Amino acid sequence: MLNLESAMLNALLDRYERSRGFKENRSQQRRIQLRMYVDGKTDFPAYDIEDSSARTAINEAAKKLAEQGVIELEWMHGQEGHILRRIALRPQALADAYHRGGRKPLADTAGQLAQRLRQVQQASSAPWARRYLQEELDFLEKNRRPRAAFPAEAAEQKDWLAVLEMLGTRAPEPPLLERVFSLRCLGNSKAFEKYHRARLLGVLRKALPLDTEEMNEEELLRQSGLEKYPEWFSFCGAVRLTWPDGKALDIAPLGDGVQISAVDASQVQISFAPQVRCLLFVENKANYFDTIRKHPSPERVVVFHGGCYSPQRGRFFQQLCRAAGPQVQLLHWGDIDCGGFQMDSRLRREIDPRIRPWRMDVEQFRAHQEQAEPFSEAYAAKLEPLLQDPWLQDSREVIQYMLRYHLRLEQEALLEG
Repeated sequence: MLNLESAMLNALLDRYERSRGFKENRSQQRRIQLRMYVDGKTDFPAYDIEDSSARTAINEAAKKLAEQGVIELEWMHGQEGHILRRIALRPQALADAYHRGGRKPLADTAGQLAQRLRQVQQASSAPWARRYLQEELDFLEKNRRPRAAFPAEAAEQKDWLAVLEMLGTRAPEPPLLERVFSLRCLGNSKAFEKYHRARLLGVLRKALPLDTEEMNEEELLRQSGLEKYPEWFSFCGAVRLTWPDGKALDIAPLGDGVQISAVDASQVQISFAPQVRCLLFVENKANYFDTIRKHPSPERVVVFHGGCYSPQRGRFFQQLCRAAGPQVQLLHWGDIDCGGFQMDSRLRREIDPRIRPWRMDVEQFRAHQEQAEPFSEAYAAKLEPLLQDPWLQDSREVIQYMLRYHLRLEQEALLEG
């Protein structure tokens, strides 16, 4: 019987916590009620009028709650005492209903959650974390409940906020392996992957101050300072790497260049040979290999860019640009599309303002236009704001051309057969 009483009260309280009066934090004027049996419909599926034992048990539980002043009953006309039409929560018995239902008022838990969200937000330095936490706070304060995607259980909420707090307050470099992070943050090496990885990916995709549409999961996680496996960087040319202990490696003889781990890259000193005149960042791997194999040059260092770079990769790019010095031309070759120009802008803004686009102009577009792909109005709406980007003024002509014909061109189209 107690279980039935609790089930009815919790169903009523669920409805109360979804009501406009609850959201607007005003005293409850309208009755919160459940249809038990109205024109063959019910809000309480356990109330089956064809099952006399279930109906009778629920009737008795409802009568007891009514006698105790918690709810009011409405019986079907002519079936008084036999078939309930509706039950309604008495406004003055709200606190008693919570107590008898064995649940904490959502208004109390919402207030405590808001306080914790503010604490984590104030401690966070990561823009994506602060943005996400503010959105959660705004929703919580407006609706007095968290969003549906936010963890419902207290223990899961606690762990999720611990994930946000640790990632939001630590620098993204050096990154942590996912399982190391999980063990340090949650006390279990697999808990993050099992319970929070997918949720974090969703947050990063929406809250990062970057275009994340084409980023894969690994790229997204690296923006927060996590990685599943250590990152490696590829480059080729007349470059010498020197470690703190004096050991050195000259990679010029290697036709396919080298791959170096992010850890090693953070420790080496990079120097370019005197004949180097160009440092070229190439977005796509096929174009990178085509360039170093078919068009090798002792005057050019070629680096695989790889798309939306992580903080570690960005720091490696900065190392290369510093090593290049003022006498070396800095170039970026990417797709002639929204993502390619966004990458170009980011490279100039974050890595080195001397970087310029290469083979990303109107002439190249026209020469390969038969291989261009059409794009939608939604895509055009993303591309058009780039005309106002101060870092892309030398690309305005090609962007306008793309918008005129609604076409985009991937850099693979420029490869020789």
